Amino acid sequence: MMRRIGLFLMIILVCVVTPCFAAKQSTESQAIWSYGEEIRNIADPATENMLLMLNEGNYSQYSRNFSPQMKAAVPESKFRELNAMIQDTYGTYRSKEFVSIEIRENYIMVSYKGTFSQEKEPLLIRSVFTQENGKTYISGFWLNPLKLVGNIGNIK
Repeated sequence: MMRRIGLFLMIILVCVVTPCFAAKQSTESQAIWSYGEEIRNIADPATENMLLMLNEGNYSQYSRNFSPQMKAAVPESKFRELNAMIQDTYGTYRSKEFVSIEIRENYIMVSYKGTFSQEKEPLLIRSVFTQENGKTYISGFWLNPLKLVGNIGNIK
């Protein structure tokens, strides 16, 4: 089952990345790469902020870019529970490395490989972004050990 999930995720990554490489020489491709940089200019610091605020236990700064729905789903009391579980299980956040961007009709998911103080293996960090009324919000956030989701591409 794990191999199927890993293979499925690898197929998704290949399907998303391959068209970009194939069209690399065109001006359309340059626009796609530029758009990716724009996404990362928002996603990288927003994700970094969440991870650093997990370390500090600072809910107001952790949730500052949340959508109204995300704030409702993760109030401060839930944050305290989740943060304690993350700290106990993985330790403190150390670093992240960009992996991929997945663009869908209603959201954008940016994935990173992250390191934590008590985890020998990297974690897959996923931040989901949506737009409402011209503003970009974080609408989802996950941490998963890569060993549970399988290897994605060359991430190990």
